[in-house]
Amino acid sequence: MSRKDGRHPKEPIGEAARTRARMAREMARLEGQGEKVAGGDGFARPDDEAPDDPIELWGRRIGRTLGYAFALYLIWHLLSTYVLK
Repeated sequence: MSRKDGRHPKEPIGEAARTRARMAREMARLEGQGEKVAGGDGFARPDDEAPDDPIELWGRRIGRTLGYAFALYLIWHLLSTYVLK
């Protein structure tokens, strides 16, 4: 059972405030860590500008083409092996 102020009936008022403050600090700390992992400087993002270097441009084109070709082969192989027996 809880009250309107969100604390347990037997919980002192000061304890609820300390608990909320501690949870807010932990959430802020976790958000900061999440940004480091998901959006670090070393990761390429799809919204990056087109590269000026022709080698990098051709590398992306070749890599994406090979990736699509492999995905199509994998889909064909799985369908022909397991679905269209």
